Amino acid sequence: RLKNVRVAELKHFKDNPRKNNASAKIVAKSIEEFGYICPIIVDEENVVLAGNTRLKALKLLGVEEIDVIEVIGLTEDQKTNFVLADNRVNEYSRWNWEQVNRLAEKQEVTGQSQILNTLGMRSRASHLKELEEKLK
Repeated sequence: RLKNVRVAELKHFKDNPRKNNASAKIVAKSIEEFGYICPIIVDEENVVLAGNTRLKALKLLGVEEIDVIEVIGLTEDQKTNFVLADNRVNEYSRWNWEQVNRLAEKQEVTGQSQILNTLGMRSRASHLKELEEKLK
C-alpha cells in the first residue's frame, strides 16, 4: 500500500549489502532533474527494503516527506531475501551500447544531455571530441 511518511521516520536496512554512499549524489541529481518518481519500499516498521540509495539522496536534498510503498506480512527471512534479490537482479542485465550511443546523440542534439554527463553516458562523438581536446 502507498503511504506518506516523514523521511526522518525511515530506517536504513541495517545489513544492506550494497555500498552506495558514492551513488547517493548522482541519485540526488536524478531526483532534482526528474522528481521522486520511484517510491522506496518499506516494511511495517519503516525499514527500507528497496531504495536505501534514494533515501540517502532525499536526505541530501533536504526532502521532509515522501510517499513509500509499505509491504506488510513478510517474515524476516523473506525481507532479507527480497533485499538480496533487489540488489542483485540488475547485475544480470547488460547495456546495448549502440542504443545508448543513439539515445545520447539525440539528447546532445536537443541540448538535453546534462544528466547524461552526470551519469557518465555520452555519445561516441562527444567522447572523441573530449579526447581530441585533451591531446591538443
